[in-house]
Amino acid sequence: MAEQNLTLNILTFNHPVAKKDFAFYTEKKNGCLPINHYEFPLNIEEIIPDAKTQKLQQLYTDFENTSDKEAVIFVDLTKCTRFAKHYYAWLIYNHFKTVADVVNSNFVKDLEVWFHDKKETTTEYNAYKVFTLRVQIARNAATPELIISYDGISLVHKKSIIDLDIETTMFKRVVYEKQIYKYDKLPDEAKYHWENVYPILSNTLKYALNIPVQPKRNGTNRYKVYKSNLDYFISTFIKSKQFSSIIPLSDENYFKVETIRIKNTTPGSNRLQFGQDKTDIVPYSGLIGNGPYSHCPFAHVNMFFICHESEKDKANLLYTYFKDGYKNFPKLNQLLKVPVNIIKADQITFTNNENPLPEIRQSLFSKSFDPNIRYIAIYLSPFSKNHPDTTKRQYYFQVKEELLKYGITSQVIETTKISDPNYNYSLVNIGVAILAKLNGVPWRLHRTLHNELVLGVGAFKSANSTNRYIGSAFCFSNDGHFKGFECYSQNNMYKLAGSISKAIKNYRKQNTEVKRLVIHFYKTMSNKELEPIKKELQEMGLDIPVIIITINKTESKDLVLFDLNCPELIPVSGTFISIGRNQFLLCNNTRYENTLPKSTEGFPFPIKLSMSASDNKLLEDDKLIKDLIDQVYQFSRMYWKSVRQQNLPVTIKYPEMVAEIFPHFESNTMPEFGKNNLWFL
Repeated sequence: MAEQNLTLNILTFNHPVAKKDFAFYTEKKNGCLPINHYEFPLNIEEIIPDAKTQKLQQLYTDFENTSDKEAVIFVDLTKCTRFAKHYYAWLIYNHFKTVADVVNSNFVKDLEVWFHDKKETTTEYNAYKVFTLRVQIARNAATPELIISYDGISLVHKKSIIDLDIETTMFKRVVYEKQIYKYDKLPDEAKYHWENVYPILSNTLKYALNIPVQPKRNGTNRYKVYKSNLDYFISTFIKSKQFSSIIPLSDENYFKVETIRIKNTTPGSNRLQFGQDKTDIVPYSGLIGNGPYSHCPFAHVNMFFICHESEKDKANLLYTYFKDGYKNFPKLNQLLKVPVNIIKADQITFTNNENPLPEIRQSLFSKSFDPNIRYIAIYLSPFSKNHPDTTKRQYYFQVKEELLKYGITSQVIETTKISDPNYNYSLVNIGVAILAKLNGVPWRLHRTLHNELVLGVGAFKSANSTNRYIGSAFCFSNDGHFKGFECYSQNNMYKLAGSISKAIKNYRKQNTEVKRLVIHFYKTMSNKELEPIKKELQEMGLDIPVIIITINKTESKDLVLFDLNCPELIPVSGTFISIGRNQFLLCNNTRYENTLPKSTEGFPFPIKLSMSASDNKLLEDDKLIKDLIDQVYQFSRMYWKSVRQQNLPVTIKYPEMVAEIFPHFESNTMPEFGKNNLWFL
């Protein structure tokens, strides 16, 4: 293993003072802020008798001394660490509200500070570099700590809300007098001065205002961009005399991770199994060289195209690629290792480019489909799934829904991309997805099989939808084989518990015993949310361990590991460290030993894992912890939409993909065929 010099984006600082007088009140006073019951100083009952036994939820303080001596106590900040954390956050906020161009804080959690970026600013909007600061105490060092993260660029329109001719439902967050507010939570003062309220540009708002949405910059080393911006911010604002006078740094260098804390996934856990009992760590070379792990199980597969009348030439070009290959994309039959009948006579064409759905629906209705043949449709869509017109976006997904009703899986391809000379790279990904949709297995995890069920629960909220949809009970065996899923709307944990129960029952039909249930969840599962699952398992008479791993859906930008021994700063893939009780940071990328990621593979940040269990003693077992982290690491290699390595496991990615599509369906019920097919890839 390459020797690493790992640092975290944390600076340590000393307590400005060890002890200090503060005033506290049971009722809100001008200039006072609330503190929660868990932040009360240890000696609060010196001035508020029985504060704890009365179960007071909040007190109020201005974080200052006062002449009202009856309200003042002497607080030891080295012992009352939760209060100290809040106090230091308040000090930092007060400093930056006079230094930053925009600030955002709820006084309890993180502080966002925005600084104007002239380079990215245009005539339409102001651009700001965004940094986040968070105080924590004695999590990594014995002293208080300051996590500083770089959150990229945010844009604010130069026209005020009152000057923009657009529906107010489009406005989510706004800037007023250098502060950020939710649009529907604006203070009364702002409502007298709408001309000074400016919208922050979300992607939805950009589409509505015809402002180009910048694509992700593939190939950019995010670690270098992140660290260079962090270095600038720290040297300019954190090491300044003014800031140092309130928050004295104990070390001006990033926090160095001790060698004893650095762990690694099991050697070989990045290895995948392909056809002919061969293994590889690279999906593309493994698939091309050895064929898929498991062939499509259907003896007869028919493929047909759906396209606009004017796009027949594009359909023919795609047909040629599939039949003869194109550059590094082999013939489709050769890639899939199964003969596919491409039936030109079955082609469906439509004339209405604005709404193709009625014509496609009619054509499907008039056809007869042989039950002994598995069908796959290639739909050449005239618009993308991210089209700014919400109605057209609906059609993109509803064509998929219509095909599912007939038991037909589909591959949607945007017509604008087919003529791209580099389309061969997309064709390889399309071939992998087609194989998976035909129930083949492109590759599987190279790991020992156990009677263990892994469930993934993910969520997605469309910018244009008020509902959050959850793809629940996405089932996998522990080698990554997909076993089916359910999908329904948010916050019905009883349905989630029911679908978990159903998944276990179905799995047990083929496996005599389920030894363990592992749930990968998109957010921290509370005891209230966990209770229906526990109850369902008890009613089934299952006395098995249940382990829940919360996986940060968005890569961890608040805590980032840098390897200072690597010129690209990216740590070795599989490196993980503990960042708190049952919390871990896992580096999941394609830097293996001394091999750096290709620019096309990206430089993904670490992902954050949090674990809980039906019996917390389970999590005292280091071997089990490593096995669970290995599993998360390996499941990220089961993504069959692309041969590119992903950093999030499919247990989270797949439910999120379904949950993104499902709200666009006309029906609130998923067709049965769709629950056991990877049509959404």
